[in-house]
Amino acid sequence: MTKQNKYFLTGSIILILILLSKKKIKKVITSLSNQDFIKSITDPAKKIGEAIGVPYKFIIAQICLETGYGKSSLANKYFNYGGIKAVGSQPKVNLLTTECKNGVCSKVMQPFAIYPNIEAGLTAQSKIYQNVNFKQYLNKTKDPLVYANLLQSGAKKYATDPNYVKKIQSILNVI
Repeated sequence: MTKQNKYFLTGSIILILILLSKKKIKKVITSLSNQDFIKSITDPAKKIGEAIGVPYKFIIAQICLETGYGKSSLANKYFNYGGIKAVGSQPKVNLLTTECKNGVCSKVMQPFAIYPNIEAGLTAQSKIYQNVNFKQYLNKTKDPLVYANLLQSGAKKYATDPNYVKKIQSILNVI
């Protein structure tokens, strides 16, 4: 399967899922308990994970971590489910976040990507896993914790937070 076909397949799956639930999801998502939020994203995460070769429980944990179980404005207002930074002239919003360098973490303003809808946000998140820095980890494991460690093992780390894998693990413990 070519790279373009994978992107098309991933986008198509996400579009179908979104169209089926788009009307209710934004109103409901902010009032869900953590467990209900996890349940609400499990089916889309499974389909995305199968399509691109990422453990679906990792996708769930990543979205929970980045969105505060769906409650962050980044997710609800800007449809950014992965804490994806904006690049170039991409629509963006500057928000306060925590970034870590050499083990020292501090609050900084960062430009986060804005997506027009849920579909675009989830598609962008799935593309991060497939980019040049992380594509070598696709289809390597079905274990979400092993996958999280792989993302943090290369020269380019997935997250700047030195406790990233521990945070993912704590969420995996409740999935």
